[in-house]
Amino acid sequence: MERSNHGHELERAPGVDRRRSSRRLASIVVDELAHQIIGGALPPGSLVPTEDALGRQFGFSRTVMREALKLLEERGLIRVEQGRGTTVQPRDSWNLLDREVLRIALEYDEDAVLLDDLISIRRLLEADMARAAAGRLTDEDLAALDANVQRMAESIDDYAQFQALDLAFHRTLMKASTSEIGRTIVATIHDYAGQSRRLNAPGDPLSLEHTLEEHRAIYAALAACDGDAAARKVSEHIEHAWAERRGLLG
Repeated sequence: MERSNHGHELERAPGVDRRRSSRRLASIVVDELAHQIIGGALPPGSLVPTEDALGRQFGFSRTVMREALKLLEERGLIRVEQGRGTTVQPRDSWNLLDREVLRIALEYDEDAVLLDDLISIRRLLEADMARAAAGRLTDEDLAALDANVQRMAESIDDYAQFQALDLAFHRTLMKASTSEIGRTIVATIHDYAGQSRRLNAPGDPLSLEHTLEEHRAIYAALAACDGDAAARKVSEHIEHAWAERRGLLG
């Protein structure tokens, strides 16, 4: 019986490896075409090359091309129609909640308009989550937030550590709100901010002291179970932080 099971595993393994390889290769095509579409090299309404032409261009099989086009269509970047070919879709069709679409779109967001929009959404969502969390935080949650703020105070001279603690504070708050959708959207914004050189430049000590005081004020409102005050303090904190970063972006 053991030999039989092992044999089945060996039979399945090549197929699994081929599927993984196909997905990996398809992701290369998706990334390249997504950059061309979002960056404007392939404008809305233009035709995407056929599967055969793309296969010759990338050196991959038609199966890989078909999977890549399917992924691009799922993200709203293209539309595949039998007999009419594959056309690039306008920006309002793009799924900007998809992490990869958002990541690439932000790479081309030179005037930071998309970032402005994202921060506004983050501010509204986190303020609402802070209001909800104020009545749900346990004693353990509050103790963790308090310890987090204390460690932030000790990390003023270590920006990477300070930033990690800042994010941990917000994650604890959002988790207590029980808003899964809100957390997912905000986490996507946080992920990009953590990877972006444009947004990740070290803050000066005075700015970090200001951020620390704002977190203390948020904690005080949460500890007092004052949802409205917590929402207001979170909103003000995000608005102030973005105004400062926006100024550095020019």
